[in-house]
Amino acid sequence: MAHQFKPVDRDAEMLLPHNMLDWVPESHAVRVVTGTVEQLVTRDLVARLAPPAPKGSAAGPARYDPVMLLTVWMYAYLRGVLSTRAAEDRCRYDATFRFACGRAVPDHTTFARFRQHLFAQPGLAEDLFFKILHVCACAGLGRLSVVAGDGVKIAANASKEANRTEDGLRKLAGKVMAGARQAAAAGEAHQPPPGTDLLLGADTVPGPDPRSRAGRIAACLDELHREREAAEAAAREQGRAYLEAAAAGTASGRPPAAVALAAARLRLEEAITAEQAVLADWQARRAAGQRAARRPADPGAGRKARKARARMEALQAAAAADPGTPARRRHRKAEAPQRNITDPDSRLLPVRGGGFTQGYNCQDAAAGDRLMLGGYACQDTGDVQQEQQLAQIAEKGAAVVAAGHAAHAGDPALLSRCHRRLCPLPRAGKTSPDHDAAACHHAMTSGIGVLVEDAGYHSEANLTAPGPPRLIADGKTRDVLKQEDNQPAADDSPVTANARRLRTAQGRAAYKRRAPDVEGLHASLKDDGGLRRFSLRGLHNATSEFLFAGTAHNLRLLAAIS
Repeated sequence: MAHQFKPVDRDAEMLLPHNMLDWVPESHAVRVVTGTVEQLVTRDLVARLAPPAPKGSAAGPARYDPVMLLTVWMYAYLRGVLSTRAAEDRCRYDATFRFACGRAVPDHTTFARFRQHLFAQPGLAEDLFFKILHVCACAGLGRLSVVAGDGVKIAANASKEANRTEDGLRKLAGKVMAGARQAAAAGEAHQPPPGTDLLLGADTVPGPDPRSRAGRIAACLDELHREREAAEAAAREQGRAYLEAAAAGTASGRPPAAVALAAARLRLEEAITAEQAVLADWQARRAAGQRAARRPADPGAGRKARKARARMEALQAAAAADPGTPARRRHRKAEAPQRNITDPDSRLLPVRGGGFTQGYNCQDAAAGDRLMLGGYACQDTGDVQQEQQLAQIAEKGAAVVAAGHAAHAGDPALLSRCHRRLCPLPRAGKTSPDHDAAACHHAMTSGIGVLVEDAGYHSEANLTAPGPPRLIADGKTRDVLKQEDNQPAADDSPVTANARRLRTAQGRAAYKRRAPDVEGLHASLKDDGGLRRFSLRGLHNATSEFLFAGTAHNLRLLAAIS
């Protein structure tokens, strides 16, 4: 039986929207993203996003609008879509993505190349972040009374199984080169594979590809070599300082174990130099016809030189023997410096609850309403070395927020709306005649009131560093919030003063804001934004992607209040 088709109902067809804009509500986040990007578009930004194509017949086919690609990627990170293929698929079937791309459907290769170009540009991701931060501040976001700083570990685009020690890298380099030479000898290739000339040396064709496997191995070896040389130079300098202190009579006891070998080597060199001077003086007196005593010993054969050489050889033998139990030897072997041959910039980082992850330690600061003020990726396993740089980043972001809120002072209606949103007082307190809204707004948005951080940043150097006032925990949060002020009043050291402030009612209230603000920001980046693993490799790309994800987080907050 033949199928019967009903005629198309033209009246029903007229009910369908003819414009894609009708599918997207006025308050949708994609409209906030597109409107914000349109505010930022300048000729310089377009040139940085996509350099102009060469003129003439070799220009190739027309390219996609870089501003459109930037808009799609910003909205994709806001929605937690970080895959290039997923972004292409959403542009085909998701109405909000079709709104962002203007019904154009770039393929996943276009998305990948654009993101790689965007993150590789020096300072471009940072400029976009602070420009959108200013837009968010002008809209009424950013309470700076309490700013929280913390670090979050994000996995790199690499496996921790790809870590190798220096010896392992040299063995791997030997295997790569053996395979390249065998292929060349068999006539399979006239030249070694790309990047292998980094390992072969000057007898091969120059111009290697550092992105190749051999190029990454060579980069890892070079970095470990420079790190070892720097450590040896530092140990040698410490040994020299110890010897100078010993010569001046200010050093006591034996040199530290870390510089004992360097100190012994310097003692031997000084002893040989002194014996050379004695021998040269004796030879000069003999040549002048003066009466000279018995000939001194050859340089290096004197009593002081023999004693210093024996001490140095004993230390070298002890280091080579590596005394200790097999378990301790295995522990020391595990602590040897390692590099990842997939992403040489990434590091093996300990994570909460035990275990390790191959990634980056990302530092960021959050305002009282979870607005991200700035951030960057680093390679340190701990946070204490990053506190002062993080404080500078927080101050830079706070200055941008303060500049955005300064425009509210001239508009009473705008100031009133911003004050009602940011003021933490109850509703009755905000509208009380005794409450000065302008002064309260200025206190909340003119600068950082206090920067709160957990115990991972605690040190006297960080407490006394220039910048905003700090409130750094000196123990676990549950202990800090339970203890009372029992510090002696006569002790006014920075560490004691910080501990006393932590245990006041005001200090406890400020520190309680740390976890909800900055850890809430991390939850937004990982859960809502999907940034659990970086898409590109390298420290610079990781910082750019971290800031780009933070930009999407701030746009998410902006969409919530728009």
